[in-house]
Amino acid sequence: MHKHAIALIASAFVVLPHVSVLGAGAAQGAEEKGEEKGKQAEAQASEAPAPASTDSVLRKSVTKISVKQEQRLSATPWKRESPEQFGGSGVVIAPGRILTNSHVVEQASEILIETDQTTLPMQAELVAIDMSRDLALLEVKDEAFVKSHPPIALFDGLPKEGSRVTVMGYPMGGEALSTTSGVISRIEWAEIGMRDEDGMRVQVDAAINFGNSGGPAFVDGKVAGLAFSGMSGSADNISYLLATEEIVRFLDEVAAGGIDGNTVLDLDTQTLENPALRARLGASGDVAGVVVIDQKGGPLEPWDIITKINGEAVDNTGQVMIEGDRKVAMDCVVGRFVPTKEKPGHTVEILRGGKPMTFELPAYTRSNRVIRSYPDGNFPYLVYGPLVFSPLHEALLTDVGGWMIFRQSPITPYLDDDRPSDGREFVSVACPLLSSPIARGYEVIPGQTVKSVNGKTFRNFREFVQLLRDMKDEFVVLEFNESGPERIVLRSADIEAATEKLMDSNGIRRQCSKDVRDIWEKD
Repeated sequence: MHKHAIALIASAFVVLPHVSVLGAGAAQGAEEKGEEKGKQAEAQASEAPAPASTDSVLRKSVTKISVKQEQRLSATPWKRESPEQFGGSGVVIAPGRILTNSHVVEQASEILIETDQTTLPMQAELVAIDMSRDLALLEVKDEAFVKSHPPIALFDGLPKEGSRVTVMGYPMGGEALSTTSGVISRIEWAEIGMRDEDGMRVQVDAAINFGNSGGPAFVDGKVAGLAFSGMSGSADNISYLLATEEIVRFLDEVAAGGIDGNTVLDLDTQTLENPALRARLGASGDVAGVVVIDQKGGPLEPWDIITKINGEAVDNTGQVMIEGDRKVAMDCVVGRFVPTKEKPGHTVEILRGGKPMTFELPAYTRSNRVIRSYPDGNFPYLVYGPLVFSPLHEALLTDVGGWMIFRQSPITPYLDDDRPSDGREFVSVACPLLSSPIARGYEVIPGQTVKSVNGKTFRNFREFVQLLRDMKDEFVVLEFNESGPERIVLRSADIEAATEKLMDSNGIRRQCSKDVRDIWEKD
């Protein structure tokens, strides 16, 4: 099961030493040209404007972010919880537009921006959020802010290991902008997001401080990464940045009007290092690649040897070489791929029984999988008498603990299936039964999924809502997929009468979420 990595709140920050550029030329002139000329030079220097250091230019565009979060819980999707306040950091990357981490502004009801130049906090609006890469884009429309906070360019490509980095932000422990320094230790394709997604990650040797999440890391005066995570307890001076290539893909998707995330392949493989395994497959010494265990939907088969993906050679440990001298996991070649009309899918070269073959595999992301996520917390729901229904989503699955896996639930194969759903969803019970006399003797477990209503099945939540709306039978019989949960039988007339009372007693303003009102409230 994909875990919900909420713990990515601490992040790394590092900095180059300040370099003073004032007064050195005047002092040297005094020594070489005598006291009188030295005084003249000093006077001219005091009247001329001081050149701005790179550090001071960068500081202008690093922001403090203060957030009020009114979270929605999967069990009570009709309401927001009591406000919580926390903060993070960000950087201006376009006029009025600020980049930060998604976990800094997730489910925020208010976002305020401050810098060294602002006298009062500025209201910011969320433009886009990508939980898969832990990125978010904010916008401040105030003209004075736009003029006084110049955007900083993104570093082109990946910096070299050993490069000096300057990371700025607003970690806890003070109100002023903080800067620290370090070096880039490692660059790899590894976990970066809030949902187990992988991407290009930059490791730096800096301490971890809460509140610095979303702060920029600068190399040569450009944004070379965004602080997002640190490793606590098991290691010292290890923290991570999101590489600029992840930022670029995110911004391109925002400009195109939809957040997709990096592409994936539902592919399980093993290394081709063992001599007996190589002999079993007839792999000669010049054959390198990985062995397919399983690929959902085909066309790859068990025992196929993958030798190349998108033109990049795969070695016997499942790594590829990029940029000439950098080894990374082969998933990098998949995740970096951006589908186009001319090249919509991945090209995979294999050996099957010693015979070379080439396949084109569809490119897709996790955004449209059967078990979806709702990063804004707007979980779809329907209150139906004492029952609250919702599509089974990642937050609900995390909250209920996945007990359905052990009850012969049909959801199990979809927990690690990233293929597009083609409109398929599971409908689940979101919370325990609301207290009502018509529910006497019944019990439900949050997360259990509905199999049928009066023997009729459905493909997704919208079809389920329409099925209940059109129900004309005297009794409503709900059956569930998992072993254990009992059938629920209710009178249609009782459901309608009980719903209004239950909504009133539980503070529920609307019977269903906005996304299905066009169905439920249709005359």
